[in-house]
Amino acid sequence: MLRILSILMACTALTACSGGDGTNPINGDGGSSGGGSTGGTGGIGDDDASPNASIERYEDDGQARDILYNADDDTFIVDNLAFDGSGVYERDNVVPTVNSFRVYENNNTTERRAYKALYLESTSGLSRVAIVRTGSYQGFGFGGFVYARDGGVDLPSTGSATFTGAYAGMRVFNGAGGLQYTQADAELIVDFEDFDATRAVEGFLTNREVLNQSGAVIDTLPTLIFSTGSITDAGEISGVASSDRFDVDSGEIVDFETGNYYAIIGGAEADEIVGVVVVTADDPDRDNVTIQETGAFIVYETP
Repeated sequence: MLRILSILMACTALTACSGGDGTNPINGDGGSSGGGSTGGTGGIGDDDASPNASIERYEDDGQARDILYNADDDTFIVDNLAFDGSGVYERDNVVPTVNSFRVYENNNTTERRAYKALYLESTSGLSRVAIVRTGSYQGFGFGGFVYARDGGVDLPSTGSATFTGAYAGMRVFNGAGGLQYTQADAELIVDFEDFDATRAVEGFLTNREVLNQSGAVIDTLPTLIFSTGSITDAGEISGVASSDRFDVDSGEIVDFETGNYYAIIGGAEADEIVGVVVVTADDPDRDNVTIQETGAFIVYETP
């Protein structure tokens, strides 16, 4: 059984997990290539982050709990989320995958607090991301996310690159219960040409779809735009995410979702990026209901 993730409850901001002893909790291998793993606490781009080290980032403002992964039976154990029963999460028997992300659910059948988890690792095994959410509350409920790079990265100093891959997420609601899945195509464009000066990245989530817990597509969403964001020397990315929608009543394009995206460049050739997106929006179909979408992506450099 491997200790692979640290998760938080009821979280809003970002922090780095402590790991200055050279261990990387997300892969449980007792160490990493490239000089150990980033330690300390704080937000994206802390001074202690190094291009030569592993990095793990997760949500702050909550109480950290461990997630253990048992590869023998493909289960997670999530410690101390409210009313999730034994804390054992098995592969969802209705929707086992969403857009290549593995889907897990807690096997609690008595307290009726259903939690879902999404997990994906890159083809190289050097990048990982997980999300836990629940739709069993009238508010956003409990959950969290974590994403990580194993080992260091050597960032290019010239040129630009396009990265494409899969995105999956979960939507929960404040003012109503329920949980929905989302899926999309993710694309990030990174400008390395003037890296020291601009550290520029931007991107999109396109072909966005909303799925119910039976896996059926029930709605589509507008393109989510990643505005030009910054990249640190350690390869960490952050920026603003937003979308617009057509309002039938007014006949105009109006603001819809807003939030942030966070990511880490990794891979042996700086050829993959792992990240998360958190956006909120007023529900256009229900009064006094707010939507929160938490999603993740792993994208790869295209030829």
